Amino acid sequence: MARIKSNGTQIFAVVDGAVVRFTCPKAFSFGEDSFSKIDSTCLDSDTKDYERGLRDPGEGSLQIDLDDENTSHLKLIELADSGEKIQWYIGSSHSKTAPTYEALTGIDLPEDRIWWSFEGYINPAAPTIEQDALVGYTFTLVRTSAVVTTPRVVTP
Repeated sequence: MARIKSNGTQIFAVVDGAVVRFTCPKAFSFGEDSFSKIDSTCLDSDTKDYERGLRDPGEGSLQIDLDDENTSHLKLIELADSGEKIQWYIGSSHSKTAPTYEALTGIDLPEDRIWWSFEGYINPAAPTIEQDALVGYTFTLVRTSAVVTTPRVVTP
């Protein structure tokens, strides 16, 4: 039975035409999508009937313990302040192979790990400071698309 460990998961994004890896995340959540309901009930029906409407992409979160020597942590704060929509790529723990990006061809996701990708932005966050803990940030991740799963290639 296959089980995928969360330890070893890596977070990447394409920022200004380059792949950026956000190192040492503490937690990551995609959030849950919801769909509007379109009422299709007939007047002579005894119960309501609905059709599925438009997707409302979910809000997740990205959590870090701040390390001001980690440039990817500072990049997260900068991206949150800008509100820039970017393409995110979350790689499973099956390998450490990073994606590559070229302006003409786009993203190339290695086939040796599962990839979850989406478009979205992060909102600014204030740090959490509490006794006997590290200074942390929990950024709200606002997805503007569905999460697309790209399975890894498993060789027998």
